[in-house]
Amino acid sequence: MNAGYHLRKIAEATGPAAGLATLAAMVEQSGAINQSDPAIIGGLLSVVHTQLLQAPIDEVAVVLAKIDPQVIYQVESTLPDQTSNRHLLLQVLAMMRTAASLGILKAILIDRPPKEWMQAAQILSPLMQNDDWPVDALYPDVLQCLIHPSLAASLLDLANYLTRKGRVDEHPAVEQLQALNHLLGEVSGRLGSFEDNPRAFGTDVETVQNTLGEAVALAVSLCDAVGLIGDESSIGKLNQTVELRHRRVQCEAAGALAKLGDDVGQERLIELAGDPAARLRAIQYADELGFGDEIEEEYRTDNANAEAELALWLSQPQQMGVPPTHIEVVDTRRMLWPSFENPIDVFLVRFEYNFGDRVFSNVGIAGPTTHSLAADVADMSIDDIYAIYAGWHAEHSDIFTISVDQFNEAQKRAIEPFAQHLQHLGYDDIKPEMLGFLLDEQAAIFTGTRDNTQCVVVTDGLETIDQPIAGRQRPLGPSDIFNLYKGRKMLRTFNS
Repeated sequence: MNAGYHLRKIAEATGPAAGLATLAAMVEQSGAINQSDPAIIGGLLSVVHTQLLQAPIDEVAVVLAKIDPQVIYQVESTLPDQTSNRHLLLQVLAMMRTAASLGILKAILIDRPPKEWMQAAQILSPLMQNDDWPVDALYPDVLQCLIHPSLAASLLDLANYLTRKGRVDEHPAVEQLQALNHLLGEVSGRLGSFEDNPRAFGTDVETVQNTLGEAVALAVSLCDAVGLIGDESSIGKLNQTVELRHRRVQCEAAGALAKLGDDVGQERLIELAGDPAARLRAIQYADELGFGDEIEEEYRTDNANAEAELALWLSQPQQMGVPPTHIEVVDTRRMLWPSFENPIDVFLVRFEYNFGDRVFSNVGIAGPTTHSLAADVADMSIDDIYAIYAGWHAEHSDIFTISVDQFNEAQKRAIEPFAQHLQHLGYDDIKPEMLGFLLDEQAAIFTGTRDNTQCVVVTDGLETIDQPIAGRQRPLGPSDIFNLYKGRKMLRTFNS
């Protein structure tokens, strides 16, 4: 029996009822599933997860209550090796938040821990968003999973959360303090080795980012945990950790030291407030611990906060991974912005990475969101930088694009007048890329040349915008030019 084929047919339906039916079918065909292609089964798990959560948010609990946790255990235990998305089943157990579902979740985590720390965070995230679940269904037994790097940070984060919320009388890992101190020393040593030799974590970018992200997450969680436990035996390892160059880790270690009454921690937090990548957390710790008035007021301004938000965003492993060497607000305006009802402050922030033999720079945004586009926007006008980010940030069901390889016959006809308009304006070598829809208006996106310069161009027949792409390392793409077009329209309309 081809389990993949039959189960995919079941999964073609939508809605929670289809998800429940698919789970039941997977139990019935457990033997066949075990022999199926892991990629097909992994895709099916994603479908089931989506189906179960397609109910209105206030009805999800009703849907989940219809699932016997043993059904999920049966399905998970029969999945073939290398099946992707198995963590989605475990997240469903966490979302159920019953003693039975959490008991099964604990058993699976102990026997078959997830392979990636981001998966572990996704599994446990529902428990950090709700306070109606029995803590003793997981803790302290689940802490035996601290030996698994993929689980350690998330389990400690959840234990730290429970401690802060007052849901436990003492930190769940207090009995493991000696082991936590030892683990903190190990991960600090590992991060120190990485700082001395970045190739210590691997030779390809993805491996390095994943390994670094896991190590940083664990170091942060450990510092937070030992700080909350509050035993002076942790000071030695925290002093080792606070000397690392990674700003987030350094800040968490300083915060933990300050909680333990160590002067080094307090001094380092005051110093770190001057570093944009660590500023927000350092100020938060200083305020919580009662010495926030020792931090300079210049680090509490709106501009300082905007620089800090973007520096922290850039420092994430999935972005640049390290803080910029220079960052500053270049413009700020109070304006109406997509998806906001009232005017808000929007900040444009220029940042720079000096790598010695080359410099990487761009302009990002802070305020309504924190982001930096992949395309280089630094030499655009200030008005257009605001516009391209407004267009990127806007979301609406009637605002979308269709790429040329997806055109139907009507769309092929619709783009022709736009191409003719560009020819009349003097553009050559015109190649259609996208058709854009902005509420009840249409615009077409092309590549072409004008005055012998290759460019990307958008037009609606009345307004035409182009940007050169020849000779640029990070030129605007078709989606970027459409974002610029719609952002200009939106900001003109909102702020006229």
